[in-house]
Amino acid sequence: MPFTVTVEHVPDRELGPLLTQLAEAGFENPVIRHSADAASVTHAPARAPAVDLPADWRVVRELEGETYQWPKRRDRYAPYRVFMGTTRAEGAVQIGLGETVRENTRGRDRKYVVAFLSSGSPQEPLVEFASADDYERTRELVAVIRGSDGGRRMYSAGDTLPAVYAERFRTEIYKDRIDYPGAWNRLVVVVREDEHEAMLDHALIQSRRRYRA
Repeated sequence: MPFTVTVEHVPDRELGPLLTQLAEAGFENPVIRHSADAASVTHAPARAPAVDLPADWRVVRELEGETYQWPKRRDRYAPYRVFMGTTRAEGAVQIGLGETVRENTRGRDRKYVVAFLSSGSPQEPLVEFASADDYERTRELVAVIRGSDGGRRMYSAGDTLPAVYAERFRTEIYKDRIDYPGAWNRLVVVVREDEHEAMLDHALIQSRRRYRA
């Protein structure tokens, strides 16, 4: 059964971030009215603004010899580049992209690009882009989409993704691009290895959906 939810007395400074969060959750056409018009009976729907993603991602530094210790491995990244972009809600955001090759991973040696929420050395991993089985031909990488429960749960093939993924990203099924025993039947973002802005946008969206206080 659908519900109608009313949020009253939202301050001007909070309206933009609230609409952005609603759009990311898939609710893009909220009805907005000024509190002084509370007695009005009919109101025109207001379209939420575009999702708050940087339009100015740029490399601000490249670091050498960067590593990250995972529970069962240590990655060494070359290159490791830190990108900066500007959003309305957070202001300046810095995300690092580290490239590595993991040997004998899901049936073969695979290139990985890992996104970290960090202004310097790798600190908080956000998403991992893994080379698809046909990487040598397509140069494409895939990354799972988490947050269907507001945490780490991935989106199943039949789940409805947040609208931003339908609007800005190409999505497919993980096991269609990385085939090995037990491969996930989960939705992934697909990017070429040179589409750094798409990688950064996906990482930023994931940080908001999974780590928002």
